Amino acid sequence: MNMQVIAYFLMFLLTVLFLLGILYRIFYAKIRGKCGERRIARILKHLPDEYTIFNDVYIQERGKSVQIDHIVLSPYGIFVIETKNFSGWVYGGEKSAEWTQNIYGTKFRFQNPLRQNYGHVKALQSLFGYPIQFFIPIVVFVGGASLKGYYPNHIVIYKKQLLKTIGQYQNIVLRDDILYSAINRLSYSSFETTETSSIHIKQVKKDIKEKNAKIRQGICPRCGGSLIYRKGKYGAFYGCSNYPNCHYTLKD
Repeated sequence: MNMQVIAYFLMFLLTVLFLLGILYRIFYAKIRGKCGERRIARILKHLPDEYTIFNDVYIQERGKSVQIDHIVLSPYGIFVIETKNFSGWVYGGEKSAEWTQNIYGTKFRFQNPLRQNYGHVKALQSLFGYPIQFFIPIVVFVGGASLKGYYPNHIVIYKKQLLKTIGQYQNIVLRDDILYSAINRLSYSSFETTETSSIHIKQVKKDIKEKNAKIRQGICPRCGGSLIYRKGKYGAFYGCSNYPNCHYTLKD
């Protein structure tokens, strides 16, 4: 075997190893990403019944398929959650096209998740036809990443902060009929079986019916306390007797 053949063989071997390295990184990133999404899905299960959770949602909007990690619909808004399962230091700005992951000096670039999640919000806004203020985009990191950026106008958090962050939103912005319409629309617009969607919608409709029945009886649908008529600087409303432990309110 002459030197030229050996050189070609080594070049071929290096090319194969390079391609295998790329494939490994792609598949490893996908597997790691799915593991992160499952961890967040388990955390979201701890939300009260008034929150309806969709995980790993695919919707077809304007001829394009959009994948959204988590969507949480509630009377307090529609939470659109992008999950990132990273370790090491993570750098990036609000307006940067890409962010950087630094693991012991080895750097990797990835798409700015704020921009990525903004695209998800716009797709959902187009699907529902709701104002942008109804949507609450959140980027949540799992996997031990240390965030080094500054994001004053966005919600970028660690997984341990997720439930508290969602719970901070207490003002009702979606009436029951609008909320049910959104759940119904999302169920049939996402790539799910009709059977699964119909079961889910039936359960949501039952929950809303039970909630309205409690309200008519003067019972707080969140904690079972009494609804008390009150007047505030923004007008009259009904508030839970268990305040401040329960923040449920209903406009008069």
